Amino acid sequence: MIAANYRKSPQAMALQLVLPFGRPVWQLPRPTTRVLRAIRAARGVAFKLAGFIAYPTKPTTPQWFKDAARKARALAASVKAALLPLALNDTKADAAEEAEAEELKTAKGYRRHQLTLRRMWREQAATKAAAMPPAVYVFSTH
Repeated sequence: MIAANYRKSPQAMALQLVLPFGRPVWQLPRPTTRVLRAIRAARGVAFKLAGFIAYPTKPTTPQWFKDAARKARALAASVKAALLPLALNDTKADAAEEAEAEELKTAKGYRRHQLTLRRMWREQAATKAAAMPPAVYVFSTH
């Protein structure tokens, strides 16, 4: 298989890294002699000329995208400022919480543990809901 690849593209033979079947002289961890340094330098030049050395480039963000993101943030801020908090009367939930609080005062053992966990989960859910950012919708002008 390897020989077939070399027949198809013979220039790959010169640029191919040495397979780790043995420990050739030019595969030492550090070039310790002038000859080894020359071999490594020649190999680096060959790779560079062939274009196999590619340095990563950071992609740039287009200006139109930055402008759109800035406008979206401004819209989100204005919508958030314009929203009024809604106080909904949920008397059934309030009554159930009051009954649970009264029961918690007298409950013992596992029932007290259940009521404590319920209260803790309810408080965590309220905290997470308050910490979630509001949804922002960006409409196209096309």
